[in-house]
Amino acid sequence: MSSIQLTGLSTGIDTASIVEQLMQVERRRLTNYESSLETLKEKRTAVSELNTKMNALRSALSALSDSSQLRSYQTKSSNEDVLTAAASGSAFEGTHNVKIRQLATANRWVHDGFNYVSQYVGEGNLILSYNNQEFVVQTTATTTLQELVDLINNDPDNPGITASILDYQSGSGRYHLVLSGRESGSDYQISINTSNTDVHTSTELKTADGSDAVLSTRLSQLEGSSGFGTGSTTDQIRIQGSLGDGTPVDYSFEVNPYTTVEELMSEIETAFGNTVKVRLEDGALIVTDRTSGASDLSVSLSLIPGEGSSAVWTAPVFTETTAGGSINSNLSMLAPSAFLETQAAQDAMIKIDGYPAGEDTDENTWIRRSSNTIDDVIAGVTLNLHSATGNDTDGYDSVSVTLNRDTATLQDKLQAMVDAYNSVVSYLKEKTTYDEEEKKTGILSSEYSLTSITSIIRSPLLFNASGFTSRDTFVKPADIGLEFEADGTLTLDSAAFEEALVDNYQAVLSLIGAQKSGYSNSNTVKFYQASSYTQGGQYDVRVTIEDGRVTSAQIKLNTESWSAAREMTIDGNTLYGSTETGSSGYPVNPEYSLVLSVDTGQSGTYEASVSVKQGFAGSLYDTVDKMLKTGTGQVPLVQDGIQNRIDNMESRISDEEDRLERVETRLKNQYARLEKNLQLIQQQMAGLSMLSS
Repeated sequence: MSSIQLTGLSTGIDTASIVEQLMQVERRRLTNYESSLETLKEKRTAVSELNTKMNALRSALSALSDSSQLRSYQTKSSNEDVLTAAASGSAFEGTHNVKIRQLATANRWVHDGFNYVSQYVGEGNLILSYNNQEFVVQTTATTTLQELVDLINNDPDNPGITASILDYQSGSGRYHLVLSGRESGSDYQISINTSNTDVHTSTELKTADGSDAVLSTRLSQLEGSSGFGTGSTTDQIRIQGSLGDGTPVDYSFEVNPYTTVEELMSEIETAFGNTVKVRLEDGALIVTDRTSGASDLSVSLSLIPGEGSSAVWTAPVFTETTAGGSINSNLSMLAPSAFLETQAAQDAMIKIDGYPAGEDTDENTWIRRSSNTIDDVIAGVTLNLHSATGNDTDGYDSVSVTLNRDTATLQDKLQAMVDAYNSVVSYLKEKTTYDEEEKKTGILSSEYSLTSITSIIRSPLLFNASGFTSRDTFVKPADIGLEFEADGTLTLDSAAFEEALVDNYQAVLSLIGAQKSGYSNSNTVKFYQASSYTQGGQYDVRVTIEDGRVTSAQIKLNTESWSAAREMTIDGNTLYGSTETGSSGYPVNPEYSLVLSVDTGQSGTYEASVSVKQGFAGSLYDTVDKMLKTGTGQVPLVQDGIQNRIDNMESRISDEEDRLERVETRLKNQYARLEKNLQLIQQQMAGLSMLSS
């Protein structure tokens, strides 16, 4: 129920004004709360902006923190209509001359033709093969040409043939069935077979952990295999069986612990005189006769251990899974003779810098690839072939591909890091220092965990990079042109940077982005590897060797005393640093995951200095990343803290608004009652005056 409000109309007292003034006094605490809330929200916005700027810095550092990704090259082709190229960081400077005999093409067959797309093709089987993988398309008496196209394209066993219809008046009809291979290269041949092909499938090859073998799986890694290469003579695998025409096969080849499944498949094809095709599918070897029809093909494998060898191998057992000649193609309108091969399936053929040697007219002296995009001939370079280079004299011209260092991109990345760094530093200065003109302190000046960020991120850019010593060409960012101005911002001296690149390009890349590479000053204790979590720096190692084995090993940073040294884990001649992590998930000790190797061919106690090198970009990236890590980083913790204070303040404001509403209601009710009482008194006084008159 709303209260009665008498605002002095009858008494002449302005009670509404009195209540309003009293409420202004009561609202002082709320005003302070609201002012504090606005300040907190301003802080939240400022920290959010800082977070954005630091994320930008982290991204810029990420692009610099791995030296293997910093090497980049510009490529130039002398004839881009014929050949273009792209280079990765693993390439090398130089010029290569490329000859192109032919491009890789996909196979294509065109049928003689039908009168209508609705014409029936007949009832029966159409047997198609692609890359020696066969499938059978079954038609009915009412299957049309268009429906046949759909049957081919939608067949789940179709290994890569696309069917279409060409509308062109030619041959015996207007509508031509076209069969096109989806891949280029000589292996991807389409065949229209009169009968099906003989196929033999092996038992599955499994690795020791039970997963299917893949091409790169070593035979020694297969389930039930062991002891390869332990004898005084070489182990062998024997391949026996018969060709499709019944000719016996008996062939052996040498194997070692590194022989792969892919190599075994190649040897099977060689043993059968390339009359079969072998592929790996779901861990099983599938051997297909290259000639369709009835076949006497058979395959068996066995291990012949070398002298004194303990080699054991469970050879896969082959079973005929498709009998050649058991299904015939009986569609007279789709007989093989009704198709014309309009484009052969062929490989691209190239020569690089005159290799392979030999006459260009000899097809056997060319490098063959199934694609016109070739990335495994020149290290780190992808060649894109567009045309052959044959000339009018029956020879082949060369196209040159030149690779030059792309130092401009590296400088752009470094400048982006400088800009991002300066953005953070300038913003922190603006938000944490006293403004003389406005006579007020920065909004973040009281957030002490943020005021230290500038000095923390400055350190990796000011001092020697972790693990770098006098033996390195460059040891600190200033050596390659990164300098600090008086206001704390960073600049890149382009002239000094370019001079450093000319002086030692690889050393510049290492200083920027060395990824925990290392070396040792000892021939007894050597650096082996480090992980991304190993702290960069110099380590002192002390190792004791007795009777050909390591009996003790300690490690410490060179800035620590030996009393602070930590024990390393010993495994034969290999030493491992600590893998202990704290509650935050970060390594407890700096040598986390560091691995060293020891020459145990001598005895005594040896000391070594081991350097683990990390470029300044990676070091600064780790620092910034740690500051931004959710839950533990300085910036997220401040953000969470401010948000909690905002939530608390909003709760206080809500409570205070409720209290003020109650106070205002009470005051209004009190003054309403006062006015009512005064009105009664006035009425009584008026009555008394009338009685006395």
